[in-house]
Amino acid sequence: MKIYLLFALVFCGFVAAAQTGKIDTAQANDLKDVVITATRTEKTMMKVPVPIVSITAEEIRNRGMVRLNEILAEQTGLTIVNDHGQGVQMQGFDPQYTMIMIDGEPFIGRTAGTLELSRITLANIEKIEIVKGPTSSLYGSDAMAGVINIITAKQKNGLSTSLAARYGTNDNADVSLDLASKTDKLSISTFLNRYSSGGYTLGNSSSPTVVPFSSYTGNVKVGYQISSKSNLNLSVRYYETDPHYDYLINNRPVSADDSERNLNINPSFNIDFNEKVKAALRFYYSRYATRSDLQYKDDYSTYDNSFFTQNFSRGEFQTDYSVISNLKLTGGLGVQYETVQATRYETLRSFNSGYAYFQADYTPIKKLNVIAGGRYDLHSVYQSQFSPKLAASYQLLNNLTFIASVGKGYKAPDFRQLYLNFTNPVVGYSVFGYVDLAERLTELQQAGKIDKVLINPSTFEKLNAESSLSYNAGFRYAITPKLRLNANVFRNNIKNLINTVTVAIKTDDQSVFSYRNEDRVVTQGIEADLSYTPFKAVQLSAGFQYLDAFNQDHVNAIKQGNVYTRDPATNETTLVKLSDYGGLYNRSRYMANAAIAYNNNKHGIFGSLRAIYRGRYGISDLDGNNIVNMDSEYVNGYTLFNGSVSKLLIKERLRLQFTVDNIFNYKDVNFISNLPGRLFYGGITYTLNN
Repeated sequence: MKIYLLFALVFCGFVAAAQTGKIDTAQANDLKDVVITATRTEKTMMKVPVPIVSITAEEIRNRGMVRLNEILAEQTGLTIVNDHGQGVQMQGFDPQYTMIMIDGEPFIGRTAGTLELSRITLANIEKIEIVKGPTSSLYGSDAMAGVINIITAKQKNGLSTSLAARYGTNDNADVSLDLASKTDKLSISTFLNRYSSGGYTLGNSSSPTVVPFSSYTGNVKVGYQISSKSNLNLSVRYYETDPHYDYLINNRPVSADDSERNLNINPSFNIDFNEKVKAALRFYYSRYATRSDLQYKDDYSTYDNSFFTQNFSRGEFQTDYSVISNLKLTGGLGVQYETVQATRYETLRSFNSGYAYFQADYTPIKKLNVIAGGRYDLHSVYQSQFSPKLAASYQLLNNLTFIASVGKGYKAPDFRQLYLNFTNPVVGYSVFGYVDLAERLTELQQAGKIDKVLINPSTFEKLNAESSLSYNAGFRYAITPKLRLNANVFRNNIKNLINTVTVAIKTDDQSVFSYRNEDRVVTQGIEADLSYTPFKAVQLSAGFQYLDAFNQDHVNAIKQGNVYTRDPATNETTLVKLSDYGGLYNRSRYMANAAIAYNNNKHGIFGSLRAIYRGRYGISDLDGNNIVNMDSEYVNGYTLFNGSVSKLLIKERLRLQFTVDNIFNYKDVNFISNLPGRLFYGGITYTLNN
């Protein structure tokens, strides 16, 4: 009921929008915001022909947010899902299909495809750009769903200092220090952040749901203006955390000492040869390493030790050429080298790849903009990939622009799917990557550990990249100067989806798993955002997404009458109807959000109330038919309410803030582990600029 009241209030404001005719400066400026991620070149948002969202640092500050997962959770069309960490689901794609970048460079360190978003602090960012839809034509693998680019703050002239702290429920603490200095030639900034939590336990579990931890982030950026046309930049970023916790295994206490390290080094050189030609040379190195040592506390014997180390190196050269005033060409070449060494891999494994991309940005007439391009990736392991894209925007009226795009995306097989060699020491199941499957299975057969082979490894074709053909179409409509509507329809046809399959059964009834290209999946839907500013200090906004995500093979089997279900009450077996099919797991058909914001810059008072609704979604297969088709297989839908209020003092140098997340204390201890209940936070920020 609460969500309907908030949506009703927001809707009434929208209805009243038609009564006003004054120009709202803030909304006009939003349309003129310059973004770079969608095209790798600077372009105003109104002219970008693909779905894109830009989140400013001011919006993040006013909402009292400090970690990336917090702000993404409130965006239309994005869902935070908890699977080996908190990842983001976009256009129905799992987290592994969305590329996360910092200053245009990929952020590595995923667990089973999920990048833990809370690793990334928001304290030193300028904005976040979210591009929806395939962007493999510019960024290659891992960008089938889209790209999220976190752009860190640029230094301002003079000396600036900022200190921020937030403390709240579960001993959650976030402290940041930012020091920066800039002269005509040289700029230097140093950023430090400490983020910690006392953890929490849901329900009656004997082990914590989230263990206590402390993490640290440091970022040093140096820039040197060689001349009016060239500059050198260097960014070094470091992250570490060392959680320690205890839990029970077979009723024996175990002590766990974990560590996680991430180092990113990013030097770059930029030069403008003249008004028409500019170029950039970028290098990037990233190292991500984890270690886990588990020891029985009663006799100090080792239960398990494991480690994982990933290295990623890249060099890239990009050139932009303005041929004429209405035609701009962008091209680039790059090479990548990536290695992984881990307990679950027999030896050090490596990938080599090279790539080239090209893009033409053409405006044949004033109202029409067309962007065409593509990227070719040559890889040492899987087949070469070509990812083309065509996008266009047409300004039908001064306040109405239509956009449309079609493009191909791909995701390469990762090290895990190719080379994994893992046997669970407690349960006994095994998982082998495609490359070594035949050899590992033969070893188990010779040792007498295989009861029966379900799929002969010789029938496996070479593991190929997953690919998608995607379509997006929408519009940006300023209905009145204060009322704006953006909408987008999308469809993604995905083939060669890499699936986990059971290859054999062991003599102890445990399974042997591997990977192969198998499924065909479709995700399609519509999303819309509506915003209205009735007064200069007040903004109402609402967003909605309808998502239809399904496995085409499952749909075909249901249509052919090959899928059955069993009534748990009567044990009666019946055919599954297509109308009963719930689609892919962990996808909500309906999602929505609404917000009321008050931003009084004159008096330094800011506040907001936000609601985020997620409809029910499938989570389990209780009748053994491998699909979602019964009500008992769903997690109930829910609505979260978040609020914040802040006040600027001492000539806007000091900000005091109070925030409440999950105001009505919603919990689902059985299925949603990242909702610990109501969370209170108090924050303070002091900024000094000279």
